[in-house]
Amino acid sequence: MGIGATYRSKAAQAVLGPAHSSLIPSVLWIGLLDGTGTLIAMSGTSVTHDQFQAATDGVENAVTIDGGAAGVGWEIHQVALYDAATGGAIVLSADLPAPAAPLEGDPLAFAAGGLTFTVA
Repeated sequence: MGIGATYRSKAAQAVLGPAHSSLIPSVLWIGLLDGTGTLIAMSGTSVTHDQFQAATDGVENAVTIDGGAAGVGWEIHQVALYDAATGGAIVLSADLPAPAAPLEGDPLAFAAGGLTFTVA
C-alpha cells in the first residue's frame, strides 16, 4: 500500500502527534533495534504525542527527547516506539541515517527535529 504525497504527513500524524487516533495508546515507549530489526533494549523512556509535530512526509519530535543511556556493545540501526514499557508491539519505527555505536553509559538523546518518522 502506498500513501499519496499530500497525505503522508497526515497519515503519520494519525499515529503520532497531538491529533493522533484514539486507537493509538496515549503514551509510547522508546526501543532501540539492531541491523536485523531485533530489539536491543527498551530505553525506559516514555514519549507522549504532544512531543511531536508535523514534518515533511511524517512527524518529528518538537522537543528534545531523552533516550536513556547506552549499554555494552550496542550498535543501533533503528528507533522504534512501542505500546508498552516492556516492549509489547511496535507502533512505528525509523531507520537511523547511519548506525550508531555509542559507548556504554553514553547518553542517548534526540534534539528537536532529530527523530523523524516518515511514510515512504
